[in-house]
Amino acid sequence: MYISLIGYLFCLVLGIWGFAVAGGQVIHGGMVVSLDNLFLTMFAGMIGVACFSYLAWRFLPVITAPAGAAAGKGGVTVQPYAVPEDPEYTDAHIPLFNKIWIGLLVLTAVEVILAYVQLTGILVMLAILLVLSALKAGMILSYFMHLKFDHPQLSWTLLLPAVACILVMCGYFFPDSFRLLELRP
Repeated sequence: MYISLIGYLFCLVLGIWGFAVAGGQVIHGGMVVSLDNLFLTMFAGMIGVACFSYLAWRFLPVITAPAGAAAGKGGVTVQPYAVPEDPEYTDAHIPLFNKIWIGLLVLTAVEVILAYVQLTGILVMLAILLVLSALKAGMILSYFMHLKFDHPQLSWTLLLPAVACILVMCGYFFPDSFRLLELRP
């Protein structure tokens, strides 16, 4: 019980910190000074959104319950979201995890081969490497971090900030990387 409370309080403090840093950057105009400040603003804002989304996901059923439902009045009881007990460990998932691990090894080998043997132009190769990396990250998140077995809302809480981060990288960091590739200011 106390460990869950400490985790919720930490998530609340981290979310407040994220919004405070992002808001301070926006108010003082610091996010337009450099790409580092823009990245800090986006990262802090995404941390704030992720933390408060998680807290809303955990506590919304309790907050939106009808009056008196939590006390059990009127025959209605609302079960608050508690940390579930870990199920009994079984070896049933080991063959699946081994297949995922072998798939990750194969994708890594393809990425290494593409990095050393440039089959197409550099832009196409980078796009292929990005897609393969996103596929590997999705496999790791789904199976090894067990998001496939969790509520879909939790996956969306992580997916939306990740997509926003990828869009920011594509919009701001790729042009800078191509400038460095051509060694021009």
